[in-house]
Amino acid sequence: MNAKQKKWLAIGGLLLVLGAVKIWFIAHYLLDKPAQAAEPPQALACASPTAGCVLPGGGSLRFTTPPSYRQPFELTLSGVAAKEAPSIEFSMAQMDMGFNRYRLVANGQGGWHASVRLPVCASGGRDWIATINLDGRLYTLPLRVG
Repeated sequence: MNAKQKKWLAIGGLLLVLGAVKIWFIAHYLLDKPAQAAEPPQALACASPTAGCVLPGGGSLRFTTPPSYRQPFELTLSGVAAKEAPSIEFSMAQMDMGFNRYRLVANGQGGWHASVRLPVCASGGRDWIATINLDGRLYTLPLRVG
């Protein structure tokens, strides 16, 4: 086998490895996707996410730092009993912004916490929809990210 054949064999092997990694990431995303709720998402109404939003049945969602593109922002979910770790997914209504799902982690005080970093929209859009999954119940919250 000459040097040229070895080079092409190495390139082919690398492409196979990269393809396997891509398939693994896609499968991981699809398997980790929360099950669709039997009920449609319930809209949360709140004056300001930094002041806190009350969830039906008790509990609150509060952004401890304002949603921003420039730096990660923090949010907490408190006063809820969850069998599984809640998750929050961010999307735009008319723009595919990729995978922006975050699993909240227990904060040790009976609540949940997440640190979020959102991508900047190339078209300049700032209106996001946060979808909270709490044990299969979905809640949506429109956000304006600065």
